[in-house]
Amino acid sequence: MSSTSIHAWRALAGALLAIPAAATAQSTTDATVAAGDTPSPAEAAAPPAAEPATAPLGTGDIVVTARRRAENLQDVPVAITAFTGAALEVRNIRDITALDGLAPNVKVVESGSNTTTYLQIRGSVTTNPNPGYEPAAAMYIDGVYIGKAVGSSIDIAEIDHIEVLRGPQGTLFGRNTLAGAVSIVTRKPSGELGGTLKAGIGNYDRRLLQGSLDLPAFGPFSVTLAGLWSDQNGYIRTRANPVPQIPGPAPTVKRLGDKTSYAGRLAVRFRPSDTLTFDYSGDYSRLKTTPMLGVLQGIGAGGIFDPASPAYVGVPLGLYVQTERRPRDYYGTGGVDGAKLFEGVKTWTHALTGTLEVGEATLKSITAYRTLKWKQQLDLDGSPLPLAAAASNLDYKQFSQELQASGKAGRLFYTAGLYYFYDDGDSNNPQQFFGTTLERLADFNTDAYAAYAQVDWTPPILNDKLVLTAGYRYSKEKKRVLRGATAGGFTTIPFGTRASRTFSGSTPTFVAKYDLTDDINIYAKYSEGFKSGGFATDASTVQSSITPYDPETVDSIEIGTKARLLDGRLRVNLAAFFDKHKDQQIAVFQPTSAGFVTLVTNDARSQINGFEAEVQATPVDGLVLSANAGYTDAEFREFFAVVGGPNVARDRAFAFVPKWIASGSADITLLKHDDLQINLAGDLKYTGRYAALPYSTVATDDPNIFSTQTDSQTTLDARIVASRIPVGSGTIAVTGFVRNLFNEVSRTAGIDFGQAFGNIVTRNYNWPRTYGLDVSFRF
Repeated sequence: MSSTSIHAWRALAGALLAIPAAATAQSTTDATVAAGDTPSPAEAAAPPAAEPATAPLGTGDIVVTARRRAENLQDVPVAITAFTGAALEVRNIRDITALDGLAPNVKVVESGSNTTTYLQIRGSVTTNPNPGYEPAAAMYIDGVYIGKAVGSSIDIAEIDHIEVLRGPQGTLFGRNTLAGAVSIVTRKPSGELGGTLKAGIGNYDRRLLQGSLDLPAFGPFSVTLAGLWSDQNGYIRTRANPVPQIPGPAPTVKRLGDKTSYAGRLAVRFRPSDTLTFDYSGDYSRLKTTPMLGVLQGIGAGGIFDPASPAYVGVPLGLYVQTERRPRDYYGTGGVDGAKLFEGVKTWTHALTGTLEVGEATLKSITAYRTLKWKQQLDLDGSPLPLAAAASNLDYKQFSQELQASGKAGRLFYTAGLYYFYDDGDSNNPQQFFGTTLERLADFNTDAYAAYAQVDWTPPILNDKLVLTAGYRYSKEKKRVLRGATAGGFTTIPFGTRASRTFSGSTPTFVAKYDLTDDINIYAKYSEGFKSGGFATDASTVQSSITPYDPETVDSIEIGTKARLLDGRLRVNLAAFFDKHKDQQIAVFQPTSAGFVTLVTNDARSQINGFEAEVQATPVDGLVLSANAGYTDAEFREFFAVVGGPNVARDRAFAFVPKWIASGSADITLLKHDDLQINLAGDLKYTGRYAALPYSTVATDDPNIFSTQTDSQTTLDARIVASRIPVGSGTIAVTGFVRNLFNEVSRTAGIDFGQAFGNIVTRNYNWPRTYGLDVSFRF
């Protein structure tokens, strides 16, 4: 570990001791929901929130459900960042991509796609967008697990709040929460007449329409309708072939990054009695976009595209290399067989939650069904030459059923449940290189079962300040795959090739929390998590397609403190974690008599340590300051890149894992007079540099590290809000905003295609400065 890391750990240890000691006398609490108290469904269904005049990140007392019951965020011994509905609305956050950098040690990457995100939490991320692979961090919407990363960047109407849980959540959330989970909670019907209407414009032809309507209750029924439409042009223009003597097709689109989104939501609450509630939600989302493809920025010296190399194949690809930072032009033309560049995803989700209160116990049933259709056509080489292209077609559906029981019995709080999950996907992901098409067909499905229980016990000692938690989950799942593949008309995987495998495992949790005062607690936690095993659904040989890989597991230790100081004007949350990853899933090369094939194996293990700090302060009325920082030290201990080969752990880097992620925000009230309030606010975000290619080498003499290393990035977003302006029976708010105020330029992703394809390098960059104006009416 570096000397910088050692000093950082010492500083954190001192802070963990100093914060409680500095304010032992503080004992005031203003929690809206006491720890463990579960609000009734009637209390949970609040009318639309008052129009936000100020919305700093994490402001106020926030009720979260990180442990499957309602608790005040400051009382939960879990590293969690929560974003209120007001904070999300004023920042136009409608999906998880906008959370990038706003929580410590959380990185959200759109690598050449507007429909799929890579969610990295505490150093763990799944970097293959193929839907056959499982995410390392799970996403939930109203308690419903979202099975694939594809479609995770869609807009969602009527978000009430978002919780970002860091660290393994294997006991209460289960599979694929190795790194953590993002829980999106939507607003429930209030039964009172009210609504909102919002319209916005901006540069790059940005347009936005968004609205919601709460209908008055009729009998035991309450209904909310919500919808949104947004449209914006991309900033990269496609250009005709600039080399007229070389024939090539014309561009199939005008720009990269064009994005049109639709979302609709119907929420119905049926409450036949004070103890029984049913909540139904139907959600529709559709996204049409042109992909943000990487721009060609380099070819490998001595490779097949280097005119000075003996291996030169006569293709003048170097004529299309762009050397400037954040190029505005793109010379690629089409996808497989010249198809129009395109990305599109469409989802339908139906969920029904039934809640029955029996004394101090709550019984809950969560049933959900979700369908997803995904299509894309990509140009990979960034030139008008028909060298490399890819496409994806996916038809996916999932069903889940969960039964929960929770409540209080004496000194015990308990949560227990049974869980079932099924999914099925049909995919075709062809690739085309030098005119030869590789067709890759896969039908995959999963049957997963789990049982879990967790108990919080307050022993009759230490004035009831100590709480001990123990939890356990047993999971079992069966994965099946049906494959077929052809290359250039030759069958590489016979159609009908089948394989199946059953995996099982347990994920315990143990926590000890001690309240130093009513406002300060410390905790220590041990937890385990796993990422599901499976089959490589994008493999191109029989061996690699039927060879299963095992689940990846993590053993995690976390220590932390949460403090509310100075009568609630200062909040400080600190956490340190030590994660040991075993059976890490990696892509390796296996030598065979026919050459090398790619396999997904468990031939790696690693140690990931880090710490996180979140601070919020209200030094004077009308000024709210908040900041967070996260540090991650990720090192492979074993990494076998070739089956039977040497351990190359010292020369391998983690993808999308910067050492530092930090952000800060300030919100100041400039004017408050009668019904008018004006606020000026800003968000500053810093992300350190990282390797953008999975398992990039970190050897300093290897040129690949320079082609796939991103830049550190510092961006400033600002906004001014005039709110609570009375108009008729409602109020109006006007928001002017700018993102990336200083037009910072930085690489966000990069791919080196390797020696077999001439080491060509493509890169993605962040968006330039954008700005706009939103007007909302609330009644």
